[in-house]
Amino acid sequence: MKVHLDCIPCFLKQSLEAARMATDDEKIHEKVMKEILKHLQNINFEKSPPELSREVHKLIRNITKSEDPYKKVKDESNETGEKTYKKLKEKIEQSDAPLIMSIKLAIVGNVIDFGTMNRFNVDDMIKNALERDFDDRDYPIFKKTLDKSENILYLADNAGEIFFDKLLLEELKKLGKKITYVVKENPIINDALIEDVKNAGIDKIADVITCDSGQEISAPGVVMDYTSDEFREIFKKADMIISKGQGNYEGLSDTEKKVFFLLVAKCPLVSDDIGSNVGKLILKVNK
Repeated sequence: MKVHLDCIPCFLKQSLEAARMATDDEKIHEKVMKEILKHLQNINFEKSPPELSREVHKLIRNITKSEDPYKKVKDESNETGEKTYKKLKEKIEQSDAPLIMSIKLAIVGNVIDFGTMNRFNVDDMIKNALERDFDDRDYPIFKKTLDKSENILYLADNAGEIFFDKLLLEELKKLGKKITYVVKENPIINDALIEDVKNAGIDKIADVITCDSGQEISAPGVVMDYTSDEFREIFKKADMIISKGQGNYEGLSDTEKKVFFLLVAKCPLVSDDIGSNVGKLILKVNK
């Protein structure tokens, strides 16, 4: 998926947010915004949004001297996700269709903005999300592919959300699947890192790797041009690929390999590209 003009305001808003998380110095906020505005004047609209976001956040990190502006938000997200996990596990155990329930809950994790959990009731948000329409038209293809697959590549999204992924990973493990769980090498927005996954105990369920080993900065979504040789080989050989979140969809929607995307489209451009509605829980295959 390529960058659109409508992406520009979002990059600016996110840049100011990251700058304010990194420092209280308004002079630095001003410098960040001026440099980002300058950078955006010459962007290549053939790139994907995660590629451009990677460039933007590299500038922010250099200017603010902050390696991880979202560190506090991620820690709070993981605390909230861990507290919620046991309640969600009960929902799966009580379900007549545990696989579908675990898929839906994994997507629900993409609904919730864990950075604002102090303002909302998490249980209410999950209940409301579960009651939403579920665009599961591609579930029969998902199930058919899953039944004949041994090795599954699962592309993670955000911190906190990883506890919702854990529910689905456990169901896949029960089915005898070998899973490789993929996170980012470096801090980028609130994307999950190796340390987050280990703290969540996911390394006991799946092999955990990064997609971009050796890169100076990660992208908020898998961008094949910046991935490691190890990742590309695993991507190529995987029997089934499950991808979480909007950033991974933006980076991989045009790939030739079959990918199952689990997400909530939070952007009209993404929802239009998928052929669904903003806010809907989506299971989508690109083939």
